[in-house]
Amino acid sequence: MLINMRPIDQIGAPTWSRMIAEATAAIVAQCYGVKPTGLAPFKGVYHLTNAGQTSWHGFTEAILALTADFASSQGRKLQRVLPIPTSEYPLPAKRTQYSVLSNDKLATTFGIALPDWRASLAAVVESLN
Repeated sequence: MLINMRPIDQIGAPTWSRMIAEATAAIVAQCYGVKPTGLAPFKGVYHLTNAGQTSWHGFTEAILALTADFASSQGRKLQRVLPIPTSEYPLPAKRTQYSVLSNDKLATTFGIALPDWRASLAAVVESLN
């Protein structure tokens, strides 16, 4: 059994690129046909991430849990994931420990809210079958 180490103190919101593409398409569709002078209310910075939050360790554990049956059917043993602090994880650059972003402006302006990261992860795994 392989041992994999992942930080427990780097918190973020894993986001599937397909979710970003679909939400972006919905935003563009809402703005379609609006004259450039009418786009002023939409200016600014918007964050677009899946809801919820987890550590890299939690994300890895969730991936392994969702793929356990597949790995077993392939005769593979899953890795054991050890939670470690970032200080014990070799990275070439310093990482922000808490990078969860607020999607409130996106939801208020465009009525768009992405699902929890766990639901998107399950959809990714399902799409691979």
